[in-house]
Amino acid sequence: MAQVSFAFSDLEELIPIGIDEAVEKLTLLGFPAEKTAEGLNVEVTPNRPDCLCVEGLARALRCFQLGAPQTYEVGKASISASVDKSVLGLRPAFGCAVVRELSISDSLLRSIMQVQEKLHETLGRKRRKVAIGIHDLDRVVPPFRYLACGRQDVRFVPLDESEEMTPDEILQKHKKGIEYAHLVGEKCPMILDSRGKVLSFPPIINGELTRLTPATRNVFVDCTGTSEVAVRQAVNIICAMLADRGGKIQEVELDGKPYELLRERKMALPVAEAERVLGMRFSQEEVSLLLAKMGYRVEGRSAYVPGYRTDVISEIDLIEDIAIAYGFNNFEPTLPDFFSAGSCHPEHPFHELMVGLGYTEAISWLLSNKEQVAKAKTAAGSLVEIENPLTTDFTIFRPSILQNLLSILAESKDEPLPIRLYEIGTVAAPHIEERLCFVSMHSKAGFSEAKGVVLALAGNCGMKAELREEQNAAFIAGRCASVYLDGRKAGAFGEISPEVLSAFRLEQPVCAGELRVSPPKAGQG
Repeated sequence: MAQVSFAFSDLEELIPIGIDEAVEKLTLLGFPAEKTAEGLNVEVTPNRPDCLCVEGLARALRCFQLGAPQTYEVGKASISASVDKSVLGLRPAFGCAVVRELSISDSLLRSIMQVQEKLHETLGRKRRKVAIGIHDLDRVVPPFRYLACGRQDVRFVPLDESEEMTPDEILQKHKKGIEYAHLVGEKCPMILDSRGKVLSFPPIINGELTRLTPATRNVFVDCTGTSEVAVRQAVNIICAMLADRGGKIQEVELDGKPYELLRERKMALPVAEAERVLGMRFSQEEVSLLLAKMGYRVEGRSAYVPGYRTDVISEIDLIEDIAIAYGFNNFEPTLPDFFSAGSCHPEHPFHELMVGLGYTEAISWLLSNKEQVAKAKTAAGSLVEIENPLTTDFTIFRPSILQNLLSILAESKDEPLPIRLYEIGTVAAPHIEERLCFVSMHSKAGFSEAKGVVLALAGNCGMKAELREEQNAAFIAGRCASVYLDGRKAGAFGEISPEVLSAFRLEQPVCAGELRVSPPKAGQG
């Protein structure tokens, strides 16, 4: 998930709502939120890039509260732009828009900077797929041209600099140029105005000429990339965001045709399928009202998907939104109408044993990130990194399960104690293997409890357990032991150290253990 942070006053500018109500409703909508000293931290799943800004989250809350969709007017084109064939082999996708009559407040400027960063990381795949520029339109003269030039062919002042530089100098000396130089070859994409002034050197840096300031009233939005679909999605998200701040959206005539913005998509109202999937009876009117709360415009038996929503592909996505609007907590559990008998897990008897010991199974992400691993002090040796991660939250294959379960405990601090969780899953440390990890959090959690779990597992599985003192950064020194099962080291257990507890903001003692439950693959030691 991507984390969006903002001052609560920024949200209040867009919707009248109390902070506790905002936290509750955002969480119900699928965006876990928590209060901080600065405001709110909200976790947004990668499938909802439209909510990677406070404006998008306020829009979702507004629709949910009012039970009515947010609609946008789009004006006809008043300026034009063109795409030169020289960029077709580099970054061929280009999208653009104009938004007029804006008032650039400090909160909007912060939000623009954050949403560009978040979209670049997620939808844009670190600018490879999509890169976004937002420019002061009144500082340049249309029509605009998107073309490619040599590394020495133009000079301009890049953002946050005071002297002109060539593209080659930017790629070698500028912070952003060095970071993203791998995305550019000998030819460099450029966006120029009719006088040859540089608006942007995508996907690297915008020009200082078009920097947004409190005096900016009209902006030109550009998106370049390798995917026409993703570029159009990014333009729509930015336009909706700026319109929510009072801007007036206008199309741009691109290569002689209007570049369409925020066009709705028509889908059939899935009443019968929603009943089948969700196991409830719904009338057409109920489905219409629920979808309206999620931002859809409904006419008759048709639902119109907002142009800023990128995640709605088929009717099952509509059904998911129906369930969210209805409220997952409002579904009443029912017993199945068939008989079933339980049996031991075919691969892991540990499941039955852990449940018998009072633990609840958790299933967490296989991917993690270096920051999370560092907090839990679980890194051992080299990490298996993801070559092209979708978000900064998922950049490595987890080397341990412990940090995942500690994160779940951190999100469950308000639940009644004790909390006892376990998970059996795959890790890469760096070799692929199956592990069992357990955690127990309550006021008296300690070494003896974890030792009892380990010995119970070994005894019930007919294995001889040998315990040896061990130093492990995740555990308190002197309250940690390694366990050998039938002479082979299987893992370690003990009391989680205060430093790790503090890193996860846990206020209660935690004992834990992590054991290998499958031998490594042949040749992996």
